[in-house]
This record gives sequence, C-alpha cells and structure tokens, in this order.
Amino acid sequence: MTDTSGSAPVGGATIDPGATYGYARSAPRQEEFDRAVVQLRNSDGWSPSGGPKELVADLALEGGGVKGIAIVGAVSVLAEAGYRFARVAGTSAGAIAATLIAAITKAGKPMSSLKGYLDGLSFKNFMPEGKIHLFMDHHLGKAGGALSDAGILSHRMGLYPGDYLAEWLGPILADDLGVRTFADLKITLEDDPGMSLPESRRYRLVVHTSDITRGELARLPWDYNYYGHDRDAQEVVGAVRASMSIPFFFEPVTFEALAADVDVPLPGGGTITTHYEPGTVTFVDGGMLRNFPIDAFARDDGAPPRWPTIGIKLSSLQTSFGATTAAATAFHVARSCLSTMMNEWDAYNVDESTAARTIFVDNAGLTATDFDLTTAQQNQLFLNGVDAATAFVIEMAGRGGVPRSAQQAREFLSRTP
Repeated sequence: MTDTSGSAPVGGATIDPGATYGYARSAPRQEEFDRAVVQLRNSDGWSPSGGPKELVADLALEGGGVKGIAIVGAVSVLAEAGYRFARVAGTSAGAIAATLIAAITKAGKPMSSLKGYLDGLSFKNFMPEGKIHLFMDHHLGKAGGALSDAGILSHRMGLYPGDYLAEWLGPILADDLGVRTFADLKITLEDDPGMSLPESRRYRLVVHTSDITRGELARLPWDYNYYGHDRDAQEVVGAVRASMSIPFFFEPVTFEALAADVDVPLPGGGTITTHYEPGTVTFVDGGMLRNFPIDAFARDDGAPPRWPTIGIKLSSLQTSFGATTAAATAFHVARSCLSTMMNEWDAYNVDESTAARTIFVDNAGLTATDFDLTTAQQNQLFLNGVDAATAFVIEMAGRGGVPRSAQQAREFLSRTP
C-alpha cells in the first residue's frame, strides 16, 4: 500500500471556506478523485436488493488528542466520495469525532456539518489554568516544570478537569442532533436487517475507555451491563468524557457500579455467570488498552462482510525505527511508562491485516496534548487528513475496492508492488 502521509502530494488540498467541506483541490487532482469515486462505487458499492449501489463503511477512529482534527479532514473526503457510515468506533479524540459522525448520520444531516461543529471547539478551553501540562508533554522530565505539576497532582487526579468537553459537546448533541442517551443511537433489525451484531451491540456508536479499577477495557455502551446499568439510559456525553481522560492530564471519571450478574461466553461454547458487587470504578483514556478499534464491528456469524471497516490513524505508516536507549534511572522508567501509557500515538505499529484498510494521516509533528494549537496548525492537520484520504480513495479505486476482512487485507498487501 502506498503511504503518502509523510509528504504533501502533488496538487494537495487548500483551505476553502466557501467549499462544501471546507477545502479545495487542484483541478487535475479533483478530476482524478472524481473518476476514482465512480470507479470505486461500481467495483465496491453495496446494494441490499440489487438496486443502485452506494458506498458504505464502518469507521474505526484512533485517539490522539488535538490531532483528531485530522480525522475531520479524512472523514470529509470519504463523505465527499459518497460514503455512508453505518457504525463508528472511536477512542479519546476519535470518540469525539465518532460521536458526532454517528449523531449527524442519525439526524439525517449532511456530513459537511462535521467540520462546522469541530470549528467551534476551542482547544485552549481544555486548559483553564494555563500551560502547566508541560510536565506531560515535550518537557516531561525537566525538573523545573515537573515540581509545580507534581504539587498539583498530589491533591488532584489530573491537571485539568475536562469539564469543557461536556459544555461544548452536550448542547450540540442534544439541541442540534437530538441525541442524549445511547437509546437515540440504537440500530434495529428493521433499520439493518442484514447485521449480525448481537442485540447488546446494535448501536451506531461504540467508544472505548479503560477501567483501571477492574483492570479491563470497557466498550460503551456495550459493556454497561457489567456495571449493572441499562445501556440505553446512559448519556453519550458521559461515555465520551470517560474515553478522552488522558491519564494525569485530565481528571478521570468516577462511575457508580451497581451489582451485576453477567453471562460471559466460554471459549468452548456455553456461558458462565460472573457476579460483580456494587461500588465505584475509575475510567481513563481508552487508548491505554484499545486505541484503534479496527475490528469492533467484525461479523460473528461467519458470513462475508457486506462492506469494509475503514480505519483512520493519526500517524504515518512507520516502516523503520531508529536506535534506542534503555532507561537508566527510576525516574526515566516512570517517565517512559507514562509516555507509553499515553501511547504518544505516533509510532503505533499495525500489522498487515490492518494497514491495507487504514488511512494514515501525517500528524504534523504534534502530540496529543498540544492544546495551544495555532490556526495554521489546525488547518494543516485538517488538510493532512484531506490529502491522505484523497490518496486512499484513488488507490482503493485502482485496486478494485477496500479490503473487507483481515484475510483480504493480507492478500491486498501481498499484491502491493
């Protein structure tokens, strides 16, 4: 698969506020894209009853803090190509974008509104107390900056409260898009009679958070029954807030768990009942355990997938790694553990079953917690997403379609020149 994320392609997109999706391509590149869309619809489109084909995909959106702006650019291109997004999975910043995509789809609004909503997000409002987050980012390990932050963390569980997320996202979902609880994002068999998902997973959206109390991944709303709660009754904003709780940077979410008895499937068939006592748990960023949920919607009935899952990763496709130096002190170990836990989301390796169905977007050298982005940096991330997705659509059209399974993805790469 061609990786164009590390450099701007010829005829790269530019910001155009007057355009439907907020960008414009050069005339030759636009003509190339338009031809690819027609070709892709003919070769990879789906029709439930033999009628006109449409492009359909599930989405898997990687976490990456502020770099999530690039997701908007990539999704905008897929929408321009005519893709309809049946279900969306996301983590952290990917969960924010995934929620808006699912809600926009449910509300029947054009996907071009996605950028408009994200343009109203002020990243600096995530840091009401200034740049004390330097401890968490480029300057991690510099003693001067660490001391003041360590003092804050001695009496708080995070440098910032994270309240702004709900203040911004809540009204958009409730007032503009009619989404408050996960019941508003349910999918019925009448909506999609061909789906194989069990009833507990019939939602347009799933977000991932890390339950550090029980030490396991929580897929919301799917796993709310493990906490004794009705999936449909839980507020979507609360799940997204939990998913984006970068450890130590944002205060984690404390969630009340009720008594629960859950039937857990056994590998050889059958189930075993697992009992959970009531209490409280702590949710932090889902990226600790599942930052890129590419297989979230894989069929479980053995039937071939009707459409692909397209992943969007906020990093280049890394094919080489430089020399490394082992940790030499306890502080170095702690710093490295923290960096690993936050994942840095830049050098996340993927295997051949994932790479062929993933859009890799250059992150412009930014890290997850660079919340003081300039307008130019935001525009660059957005355009990087546009250019990467444009190249993806053109390449997939030339190859006859996006791989729809892990096996097809492996075969796809084996044919790569």
